[in-house]
Amino acid sequence: MKPDEENLAKALEALLNPSNVDDFVRCAATHEFDLDALPPISLLHPRFNEDVPKVTDLAEFLWRQCFFYALPRRKQKKFKDAMDADITMVMDVNRRIQSAFMEYSTKNPARSSEIGEVIAYVLVQHLLKAPQVAAKMALKTSGNMPVHGLDGIHATFEAGAMTIYFLEAKLSYAANAGAKAYAASAKEFLADRKQYLREFEIVSDLGNLDALTGADREAALDYFDVIGQPGLQRRERYVGVICYTERKIYADRIPVGSAPITAHEEYFSGRLRSKMERFRKSARKHIAAAGGDPAKCLVFFLAVPDVNQLRRDFYSAMGMAPPPDLPVDEDGDDDDDEEEVATSTEETA
Repeated sequence: MKPDEENLAKALEALLNPSNVDDFVRCAATHEFDLDALPPISLLHPRFNEDVPKVTDLAEFLWRQCFFYALPRRKQKKFKDAMDADITMVMDVNRRIQSAFMEYSTKNPARSSEIGEVIAYVLVQHLLKAPQVAAKMALKTSGNMPVHGLDGIHATFEAGAMTIYFLEAKLSYAANAGAKAYAASAKEFLADRKQYLREFEIVSDLGNLDALTGADREAALDYFDVIGQPGLQRRERYVGVICYTERKIYADRIPVGSAPITAHEEYFSGRLRSKMERFRKSARKHIAAAGGDPAKCLVFFLAVPDVNQLRRDFYSAMGMAPPPDLPVDEDGDDDDDEEEVATSTEETA
């Protein structure tokens, strides 16, 4: 690696935000790039407290991460300085971040799915070591409107080229349905050249690369100038982060007894790993059907007992708790050979 390339790699790495993901999420199976096993996938789940998955703890962690996810780095610094000078500014910062999120919709809970984007941000930072290069939440003119286009843009510099990760996040009643929705969204994005170029403009004009300085900043910006710098090498990868309701494995519990306190988490993690090839086959099928290249896709599956409950816990952590008597989603069979239709209150979002 040339000296300037090494500096650029280190500069981008410095944009990674602090995050103790391992305390709240366990990776049961980690992605590996293998031409005989595409796409690369990871299977994840919340940590356990003995036999209880720590879903509420995960939701609260995700809300705390919104300081980094929702705010551009310039505002992060501004608010950090303000809180250092006056600790009561914490309340104002909390309100500012809260206002960027859509209100919880009791009639259509799937509309309130921005937690999926936060999950995607956290996991891509953690698993791919790729910082967010554009805080798209900051582009919203109304908190009650979704962010248009991609759910996230991250990047890292390695092997002499910039790798750009385009993120699509899905909350789903089943893993297969989530994989299908991800593939459809990726296809829609790739078919829209205007939106594709707009995403690069967002990074160049409004992104977090402003936090870099001097030659590193100019070099990074060049990689996002696809019109003006067509000769630069860029890898583009399409990351699907699917948080889904996993009823069957959570229902298959071992008795509480004298076994090591980690036995329940280990048992669940092992059962989830047994689904790895099934999930890979499902993702590959949907990516291929959408005309995508499995070698350019990475898919992360986060298994939770109920995505509706995770959504409610997130809004409670935010201070925007929805009513407790909301309807829950119907059971969805995650059979790779069956076509699933989202007819419940929990549509894939």
